[in-house]
Amino acid sequence: MLDWLVIGGGPHGVHVAARLIDEANVPREKIRILDNEAMLLDRWKRCTHNTGMQFLRSPSVHHIDLSSSSLRRFAKKRPARKIEKPFTRPYDRPALDLFNLHADEMIKRSRLQELHIQGYANSLEVFDEGLRIGVSDANDSEKNSTIEARRVVLSLGAPRDPEWPEWAKGIAESSAEQGRMNAIEHIFAPGFELNDTPAPESVAVVGGGISGAQVALRLAKAGSQVVLFSRHPLQIHQFDSEPGWQGPKFMAGFSRIQQPSERRLRIQDARHRGSIPPDTHAALRREIADGRIEVLEKVEIDSAQFAQGQIHLKAGESWRAFDRTVLATGFTGRPPGEEWLKEAIETYELPCAECGYPIVDRSLRWHPRIFVTGPLAELEIGPVSRNLSGAMRAGERIAAVAQTNSH
Repeated sequence: MLDWLVIGGGPHGVHVAARLIDEANVPREKIRILDNEAMLLDRWKRCTHNTGMQFLRSPSVHHIDLSSSSLRRFAKKRPARKIEKPFTRPYDRPALDLFNLHADEMIKRSRLQELHIQGYANSLEVFDEGLRIGVSDANDSEKNSTIEARRVVLSLGAPRDPEWPEWAKGIAESSAEQGRMNAIEHIFAPGFELNDTPAPESVAVVGGGISGAQVALRLAKAGSQVVLFSRHPLQIHQFDSEPGWQGPKFMAGFSRIQQPSERRLRIQDARHRGSIPPDTHAALRREIADGRIEVLEKVEIDSAQFAQGQIHLKAGESWRAFDRTVLATGFTGRPPGEEWLKEAIETYELPCAECGYPIVDRSLRWHPRIFVTGPLAELEIGPVSRNLSGAMRAGERIAAVAQTNSH
């Protein structure tokens, strides 16, 4: 039986596993990382590549290694020196290529890939000595197995399937029937890869947040004529929540709140959902001035049709035709993993708030043997829980529990 099973091989899961091994001295043979991708961080790399991200929104002290200065030190080493611009202002935000090289180096150094089990978690059962996790094979859904562990960390990122607007679902079916599989796509759909397309293709990008803006910029650079649809006015914020949430300035008051529903309201108020940072907005303005991008703000798409190889979108009274439509509409607000955790929540009375998210203690325990990070930990960690800084904060707390139990 394992001592620890980390479910999720994204930045949060990798960081927690590294802390458990290097700080809490969990034996390597007693820990595994369960993730459906072929390699750790594969989904992170695919999603960030699809958006055309060049620099992270987070500062250089936020990453998946253990020391906050690790990324800065790595940037001086030979592999990283090939990157023309490793950091950008403000806050020394790292280039995506640098961040990924650093993450790969950390995984290699800690030999975390050796601990990876490829598969999907599909059930959770508590028994006397630990937990039994049902696993579906990543390549054959009919093939099932189980993993037993004394403790489990749920490091689940965004849900597997992104949010599709209702008008888009029918268009996807009709375009596929007519042989245009790529007529409408979601940048976060499993297996999707955004290939740069040449002019004179016209593309509608739906979604006015940072992902939509980055995709629009990438396609315009490749030569496409892009129209960016946003339901709200473009919102400009450096971060997706104010820096005060990184420390006691805001978190002290948040931690004193007893009611989960009040904490949820604070999180909602604190998040700048659908916002874009100033440098991305400046790049967008340049493309607008050059005529390669048009931005339609406060526009709701009412309906859509697929005809003669094009998607026709109706917003208000006017119709616009596009060769291709790319959705950057994010994910639903539901808790990740809820479909396979539902039975365990009911059976073992795992406490949840009205919003469906776990109610956990300060050590991020949902159950004496179940810990959470990322979105599932946000009622304790706060608005930054989904971010890299949230991963670091969660990793510290879980490693502290593991150290105590090892003595």
